Amino acid sequence: MNARAALAAPWYSTHAAMRWLAFGVLAVCVIAAVCLGIFSSKVHWAWAVVGLYSAGLFYLWAFYLSSITLLAVDAHWLCIPGLKRSATFAVIFYAVLSLMPTVLVALADGNDIAPMILVSSLAIAGGLSLALLPRYFAMFTGVVPVLFSGLSRTFHLPGVDDPRFTLLTGAILLALLVLCAWRWRTVIATAPQNQSGVSGALVLQYRRSQWSGWGGMNGLDSTAQARQRPDWMQPRADLRRVGPLYPSNSMRVALGGWYLPLTAMGRVRAVVPTLAAMTLPFLVMFLIFSQDHGLSPSFWYPFLALMGGWICLFGAMGMTFMTVMLMQQRWRKPNAELPLLALMPGLGDAASAKCHLLSTAIGRPLRLQVMALILLVGMMIATHAAGTTMLMIVVGQLGCIAALIVCVLGIVAGRPLPGWGTFALMIAISLLLGCTSFLPSSTVGKHPWVPATSFVVAVLGGWTLVAIAMAWIGRRGMAAWRKRPHVFMPNG
Repeated sequence: MNARAALAAPWYSTHAAMRWLAFGVLAVCVIAAVCLGIFSSKVHWAWAVVGLYSAGLFYLWAFYLSSITLLAVDAHWLCIPGLKRSATFAVIFYAVLSLMPTVLVALADGNDIAPMILVSSLAIAGGLSLALLPRYFAMFTGVVPVLFSGLSRTFHLPGVDDPRFTLLTGAILLALLVLCAWRWRTVIATAPQNQSGVSGALVLQYRRSQWSGWGGMNGLDSTAQARQRPDWMQPRADLRRVGPLYPSNSMRVALGGWYLPLTAMGRVRAVVPTLAAMTLPFLVMFLIFSQDHGLSPSFWYPFLALMGGWICLFGAMGMTFMTVMLMQQRWRKPNAELPLLALMPGLGDAASAKCHLLSTAIGRPLRLQVMALILLVGMMIATHAAGTTMLMIVVGQLGCIAALIVCVLGIVAGRPLPGWGTFALMIAISLLLGCTSFLPSSTVGKHPWVPATSFVVAVLGGWTLVAIAMAWIGRRGMAAWRKRPHVFMPNG
């Protein structure tokens, strides 16, 4: 294999949806950077341009160019001479090519040439590191900027104008390059079948079917996921109240996932990974808040309000997404497993079976979401929040509840959203809830913050558009629900 073919390897080793999404993210960052460079009158315009471009580079290397690793893995285990060297050459070539726009911007600015190149190099090394590290590291990526902000204020890290910035950035880059080299060798030398669990490199998952296009939004194969878990993470089902007298519990066992009734120890084991994932964001926010308030009563009240609000807001959102993806996965498999559920004793006729299924699928997550809404409203009332603040929070929770109902209804009715539609709905809800994520803590204090009218109109306008889309989804699903002869029919 020659160098030209090695350079084309990322294009052929990446699924089309991931490829175009990576290019789309990079294009948006580049266009925003160009517009900022043209129209900005600020002195540090070059740093803003390099920052936006580096953000696009991080995504490109994490989810597209990192697929060169797959070429190196195949070369090692298929014993193809010279192919690993070609893969290494491709990584170096694309790294140098990625730095060229930054070099041009730095030369045009005439200042801080080395620091700007180091920042873009950090983005490249960081994206490649994310792809080469085990999958569970990806869940902490979102809090890295906040963590860096907190550490900057705690340890007084140098800014871009400080001469020490180059030394600090260079040291971090060197550490990331060593990490990339170590993980590169480890991923290549370890058999791919031994890296299928959560400890396997993220880049190895790009070949799986759930990454191949928008079909990845149709739900992950939870059966394969369960096989990959260690023994202590395996579910411990509680089957004491299952049978013809308890059709709802029997349905929960059949649906599996987070519907599965668990023993007391099973619940503890199920909660441990979630608590572990929340530890880092909790510590980051604790670090940031303690710098502003100290460990005084004025610290704990807004801190607990923020964390409690986040748990309720994003917990409800995650519950919606998790339920929708689980149901899509169950109704997607074209095998006899789903139709056999119609023989489950205690369900009654087809109409009763439909009601049992819909109440089981929606009932449990709906109850938890209503509890989260009640907690948020209670907190808003206790802190005498502004009416617009309470309105936006309530609308956000009701939006999650509506998304859960209409999406699950469409799935079991045989008219699920396509993968890109589910993805778009998830993105829209995530963005709108993200805009209101700071509201719980803003209500605490002697002078609670009142959101600006333009902000309220923008957020409520976004929810209005989402509500119109969900009304169409619900109407479409209800029409199919009435015509559905039997509910246990796969959607193909």
